[in-house]
Amino acid sequence: MAETQSSRSDDKKRKSTYQSIKEKLQRNRVETIQGVEVEHRVIPLWIKLLILLVLMILLFIVGTMIGYGILHNPFGVFNPETWQHIFDLTGRSS
Repeated sequence: MAETQSSRSDDKKRKSTYQSIKEKLQRNRVETIQGVEVEHRVIPLWIKLLILLVLMILLFIVGTMIGYGILHNPFGVFNPETWQHIFDLTGRSS
């Protein structure tokens, strides 16, 4: 019985700590400028765009490996000869 009461008090302390951190972050994010409340981003926009770009490149590489790997070796995608052959088939000059 004593363990459950102490664990409940620990949960309350954790929740109160979590709530205090959340409130502190919320206070720092909201600022009043000329009578208008402005909420600042937690993660800057340029970091979000950078993460998006990295994920797009990674998914492109994985997708080409899966697509090429159906008939051939998936790591053959990284050979320049493979891309030269693809450009020759599509009529593009490199």
